[in-house]
Amino acid sequence: MHRQKFSRRKVDTAGGLGGTNRLISQGDCVDQHTVLIISEHKTDHLILSACLERAAPTRFRLASPNLMRRPLEALLDPSIDAVIMANSPETEYLLRLAQKNNATAPIILLLDEVSEKIGAQLREYGAQDYLVRGHLQDQLVHRILDYSIQLKEARDQILQLSNRDSLTGALNRAGFRAHLERAMNRSERYGFNTALLYINVDQFANVNDNYGEADGDLMIKTISRRLINKMRSTDSIARLGGDEFAVVLEDVNSAADVELIAEKMLSSISAPMILSEQQVSVEASIGAAIYPDDGKEFSDLVDNARSAMQQAKSVEGGKFVRYSEQLLFDVAGGNSLAAELRNAVRKNQFELHYQPRIDLSDGQLVGLEALLRWNHPERGLLCPGEFLSACEDMGLMKTIGYQVIQHACSAIIWLGEQGMQEVDVAVNISFSQIQDNRFLDIVQDIVTRSGADASRLEFELTESTILKSPGAIKERMDVLRQLGISFSLDDFGTGFSQLSHLTELPISALKIDQCFVKDLPHNAHQEAVCTMIIEMAHRLGMLVVAEGAETHEQVDFLRKNNCQQVQGFYYSPAIPLQQLPRFVEEQRFKRRERMFS
Repeated sequence: MHRQKFSRRKVDTAGGLGGTNRLISQGDCVDQHTVLIISEHKTDHLILSACLERAAPTRFRLASPNLMRRPLEALLDPSIDAVIMANSPETEYLLRLAQKNNATAPIILLLDEVSEKIGAQLREYGAQDYLVRGHLQDQLVHRILDYSIQLKEARDQILQLSNRDSLTGALNRAGFRAHLERAMNRSERYGFNTALLYINVDQFANVNDNYGEADGDLMIKTISRRLINKMRSTDSIARLGGDEFAVVLEDVNSAADVELIAEKMLSSISAPMILSEQQVSVEASIGAAIYPDDGKEFSDLVDNARSAMQQAKSVEGGKFVRYSEQLLFDVAGGNSLAAELRNAVRKNQFELHYQPRIDLSDGQLVGLEALLRWNHPERGLLCPGEFLSACEDMGLMKTIGYQVIQHACSAIIWLGEQGMQEVDVAVNISFSQIQDNRFLDIVQDIVTRSGADASRLEFELTESTILKSPGAIKERMDVLRQLGISFSLDDFGTGFSQLSHLTELPISALKIDQCFVKDLPHNAHQEAVCTMIIEMAHRLGMLVVAEGAETHEQVDFLRKNNCQQVQGFYYSPAIPLQQLPRFVEEQRFKRRERMFS
């Protein structure tokens, strides 16, 4: 299997610890990593230094002992590649602070003895691995450090890939949330205002219909560049959906300044552009909400900015609207998205389409992912990107989520009647849903009443969902596991920070996010991430499912690298349940055709 070659810093000399030998010779130029040892005992430094010198004399250098006097600063120092920390009364406190401040260097604990209870507790706070005094073998220390650093570098690569929109290079929804929350924290700390502009391109669907998706993508990229040109150096941009953007303006003096920037953006967007050798112009609508006056929580600020944008759209031509309490009253009217969504929940207008999951060894259908659709009475069938974020911000996901589980259980019954009783049905579970106090009771009631085989039901959780409350979520997962329900980790690679959760939670499958599949096999970074995830999953005894496969090359790469299952447009988009028998028959025909060709 191809191994990722990670980049290393070049250094010329070794930084020494007092009383220890150098790890490399003066003047050498080799690939090295900086290791910080935090311990009150000089013996720890001497033993670990000797281990590293014997095992890999040119691989590691020890950080300056001066850093130990400021342990938290040392943990946050970007030049530190790994930390070995001796267990002490302050360890838990330091780990909590490192976790809170998003320290990136992997932390390896140095314990007096093996204790699963202590080890598990400390991993909960962010420690990645542990060593035991008296068992510090040279190759063991080297292997744990090397593996920990490789994981850190992979996480860094993944974070960069997963937080950016592939079309525009702007922040994606996940990156936007993290950035806005940090900006709000800075505003709180330093006492300045942060403004959020919510931007929607008017009638963008007509562009795709009249000119095609390629020109639609070109328009989106052009609008993104125009918005960037009107931003200050301290501002940031995110693409939230097909034709929606968000701009975060930090340290704004007044609402008038926000309006001035928004008007410049509107003017820039409306300037003509060339599509398919034709001059085309579009308008946009911008809503603004200012922290902290217009919302002190992330969801409130986003929801209020979106409400202001919806009000702006009700006025013909490109317009800007600032959120106000009166606006909230106006937008709550019958024509607003909020009112439509609440009505959709009451009338059960949501339905499920199912994307097939294929076993790469034999091409058989082995599972389905249930994907939400809104059967809008006027606009027809809408995909989640057009409404799901609004549902989340409005607190509707719990109710919708329970409707989805009901539909999925009915699908399991139907599949059994069609002779497909071995096909699993996977359902996405949101954080708001799983943290609901009634969640366990409602799920058990739905499964019991439907008569569905719970062993065929799979709940998909994202890493970001689990990391919000790992202890409480594990308890609920354990209860549901007793019912027969299995769990997969969805969008793997886009948000993990503590790999220890993989071994502590009842997860049976990892799903590789489509952002790491879309450019296979022509993207070395994506190759490295995919192969690393597959290898890691196999070692943990987990199934690997790749999402978003669209080409034969992608499928072939995944098969050759031992990915077991795949889903994506290469096989089928999400389809109504009634179309599934036809899909199965077509797959059977294709397999016979390949067999005799």
